Amino acid sequence: MSADTLAAYRLLKAAHTTANGHDPAPGDRLQLLDPTTLFGIPVPDRPWLVPDWIPMRRATALYGAGGEGKTLLAQQLATACAIGRPWLDLYTRRARSVLLFCEDDEDEMHRRQEDINNHYDCTFADLGDMRWLPRLGHDNALMTFDGNGTPRHTPLFEQIRAAAIEHDAKLIVIDTLADVFTGNENDRGQARAFAQQTLGLLARELDGAVVSLAHPSRAGMNSGSGESGSTAWIGTFRSQLYLSTPKSDANGDDYEPADPDQRVLTRRKSNAARRDETVELRWQDGVFIPQQPAGGISASIERRSCERVFLDLLDAITTEGRRVSDSSRASNYAPKIFAQRPDRERFRKSDFERAMQSLFAQRQIAMGTRRAPNRKEYECIIRIGGGCAPGAPGHA
Repeated sequence: MSADTLAAYRLLKAAHTTANGHDPAPGDRLQLLDPTTLFGIPVPDRPWLVPDWIPMRRATALYGAGGEGKTLLAQQLATACAIGRPWLDLYTRRARSVLLFCEDDEDEMHRRQEDINNHYDCTFADLGDMRWLPRLGHDNALMTFDGNGTPRHTPLFEQIRAAAIEHDAKLIVIDTLADVFTGNENDRGQARAFAQQTLGLLARELDGAVVSLAHPSRAGMNSGSGESGSTAWIGTFRSQLYLSTPKSDANGDDYEPADPDQRVLTRRKSNAARRDETVELRWQDGVFIPQQPAGGISASIERRSCERVFLDLLDAITTEGRRVSDSSRASNYAPKIFAQRPDRERFRKSDFERAMQSLFAQRQIAMGTRRAPNRKEYECIIRIGGGCAPGAPGHA
């Protein structure tokens, strides 16, 4: 063994030795994953709250200048998840939520929700999966840093954590990042510790999504990137969305918006989806209405094509005497089954999920029943006006 190799070995040995000079207990040793143990194991699906836009078990940042409508957009998201409806025509996972709104009181949330309810044709009685925490005027810090920069969770963080676990929340919305992070944004260590050990920790423990609303820096607004002042946020958030108002062509920084009611939601960063896809929105009757599907006209054509493939595969499954479900927890979940078929063309599970929600909204498909050979009836997806299998009755 060479001198260099011996020195390296001694350093490695020292790193695995406790302060008293003894080898660490078996439970203290690092548990290294041997990738060969994954041979033959199916690759797990990536979980999403909103496919390609908001991942599960991760923190997402929603940036936007003051007054753009971030809070409204987030409250619409929580409502869509609570009642099982699309958000901006995007598929959403059904989820319970906790909304920590540091800039609103109960009355403001009440007024905003009334407009959202009118849009979704629901009532407050339908919102049992939502929990509000309006904390205007309160100290809302979730983490503090001592003189040495050591992070510590606050009692409020522990209370929110306990309440979210008790409610079985899969979505936490935090409005805004500036209210809950009181450290030095320019200290990369503090910003990263907060994002990973507070927001990320909640997402991992709840097996859900955390969406934090934030304000971009002036440079981020001028450039259109939506970025804030700290590069630590950029590196830590797995998904970053930016809500902005389209501006008219003009010179200088003080030009007016082309239409003050228009907005664009842009996916600026995603570790698992294409960047810079957009959804064009319009503020109308107190809510945001999508004007064009995510990705623009080409995406609209792509989506219609996926809807056609979805219907073709539903017909094929029906002909085979099988049934598919709209429940993501079911073993015969339609998007998952279709994504495994050789005749799926180029579409993925997330594409079929969006297509399914769109077809439900268009009333081209519905939930009906199929009678199995044992004469028992099972619920399944059917085409409107068609049965679930040849010779088997189905109804919408």
